Amino acid sequence: MDVQKMTEEELQAQCVAWRRWFHEHPEVSTKEAQTSQKVFDILTELGLTPVRGKGHYGVAATLQGAQPGPMVALRADMDALSVTEATGLPYASQNPGVMHACGHDMHITTLLETILRLLRRKDELAGSVRVLFQPSEEMSPTGGARYMMQDGFLDGVQGVFGLHMWPTFLCGQVGVKAGALMAGSDRIKVIIKGKTSHAGHPQEGVDAIMAAADFLQQVSHIVSRRISPLATATINFGTIQGGSRYNVVPGEVTLEGTIRTLDEDNRKKIPEFIKGILEGLKLSAGIDYDFQYFYGYPVLDNWPVPAQLAAETVRQVLGDEALVPGISPDLTAEDFGFYLQKVPGAFLWLGCGIKDQPVHGLHNAKFCPDEQALVVGSRLMSQLAINALQQLKAGKDFSART
Repeated sequence: MDVQKMTEEELQAQCVAWRRWFHEHPEVSTKEAQTSQKVFDILTELGLTPVRGKGHYGVAATLQGAQPGPMVALRADMDALSVTEATGLPYASQNPGVMHACGHDMHITTLLETILRLLRRKDELAGSVRVLFQPSEEMSPTGGARYMMQDGFLDGVQGVFGLHMWPTFLCGQVGVKAGALMAGSDRIKVIIKGKTSHAGHPQEGVDAIMAAADFLQQVSHIVSRRISPLATATINFGTIQGGSRYNVVPGEVTLEGTIRTLDEDNRKKIPEFIKGILEGLKLSAGIDYDFQYFYGYPVLDNWPVPAQLAAETVRQVLGDEALVPGISPDLTAEDFGFYLQKVPGAFLWLGCGIKDQPVHGLHNAKFCPDEQALVVGSRLMSQLAINALQQLKAGKDFSART
């Protein structure tokens, strides 16, 4: 593929074709074999030397600029969701029960289109760009970002950037801010152990359902009374299972849920608060318990200097009106936060909504992003990579906190 000879129309048409192939062939976390091979083949065709992950389907490659200098990384995630597609698109998923309902097909293709644009502008690259095609972003609480980091794909990188399709913003709009952008996401499992008895003799048993009700009520007070009102946290239990028969005092109840926070300090306190409640119920209600807390994705905390650079690049490439003002953090989670714990960088929300069309959110069976977001995102990210390398080479400190 001769990128230099491609017209803008040919470039865009090729990328739309790629995106539709990825959309038709979605694969869930840890199963991204076809997707990974397709990416590997495209990168090879473009003259890069891709490297496969060790024991996973991640792929990385490095694009060398015409000038020596630092290295920045751009990341896209590749996995799909266990969702049955309901878009009615002619290029809908051919894999029953699996769909790119979170836009990762768009993320893959945006990064591929970004590479095409960077290959045409190699003379402007004062360093190199490492491209990361990551598996298993949806596999909370583990996440595929850890795999890429363990393989050393962030070694030598001085700045890392990524984006996510954002259907509540119109195509052409971008959101970015310094500080917490997306939530830390943890999972919890509690088994409350009581003692069965005949319902006519409740005094002979220990009612696990009543204890679970007390537990849920007390947990709800953590956010309202143990965490600062100025902080943000939510504790949600999505499943509760217990009891065996209508006239038996239940001996065991299992609860599972998720905890979302925007502050790492509060994130560390909440498990201790929950354990304290369980210890109190052990004394007051006579129950025993198993308590499992699974730390998942950290708070996605954008570094100030890279976030400011990203905002400036949005204005440079798309105009002042493209930058959505005053955005608030979202309590969805992203394992890009792991990268930001190691390397300064920033994550952006890329608008993909279509004007006057219904908004179908992320993870919705009718999620259908505007394909023009590929052009917007690739123009933005290619310029961001160029700007970041120039600033790093000039001595800009991406790790500065003010």
